[in-house]
Amino acid sequence: MTLDRILDAAERVLDEKSFTEATVAQIMERAGVTVGAFYRRFPDKDALLHMLDDRFFREVKERGDAVLDPIRWNGESIADILIALARAAVEIYTAKRGIARGLFLRARVDPVIQATGREMNAHFIERLRALLLDPARRAEITHPDPERAVSLGFMMFFGALRETTVFGEIWPDHDEIVGSDLADEMARLYLCYLGARASLTLRNESVPSLPEMQCLASTVCTEAVASTALG
Repeated sequence: MTLDRILDAAERVLDEKSFTEATVAQIMERAGVTVGAFYRRFPDKDALLHMLDDRFFREVKERGDAVLDPIRWNGESIADILIALARAAVEIYTAKRGIARGLFLRARVDPVIQATGREMNAHFIERLRALLLDPARRAEITHPDPERAVSLGFMMFFGALRETTVFGEIWPDHDEIVGSDLADEMARLYLCYLGARASLTLRNESVPSLPEMQCLASTVCTEAVASTALG
């Protein structure tokens, strides 16, 4: 379909330059579609970004709902859930870095994208709270306020993920520090903040013991970026 070609082309262009720098002509050339065809579908470039926003978050929701399906996690620990979440999130943000960057930057001033981000964050926080605070797992969390910890931990998790995968150019030695095991380290961050007792093998290591976790949790609280998770 012509619409899919336009959206796919826009994503490819956003892999190379910012949304502000990208022109309609460049996107249409990449799509093999005339500029006139663009304006028959969209009133302006912002409308295109809103369509990309809708498609991106539909894809994220579909992937996230599959990862957080309660049936999948019967009898499994919080650590099992969070490592799967971290691996999926790193994969999505890395593969979709261009469009994610464009949306996250525009979300600061665009109420449409802000609303999408709030809705998506609320959806996943609710799903995650249902899983992690389930009576079968709740005792694994030693944070003094488990309900708040799940939500605030989600914000810190995605704030840090955004910096490491989408805006890495501002950090010295980014590639060396992030390495190839970012998902494991992101899971470690969330687990330490929750004070989760479950064991988990990360890079052939075990998650630190409970006293070590409580110490690390204090560091995470101080240093992690608690900004809007997805937008």
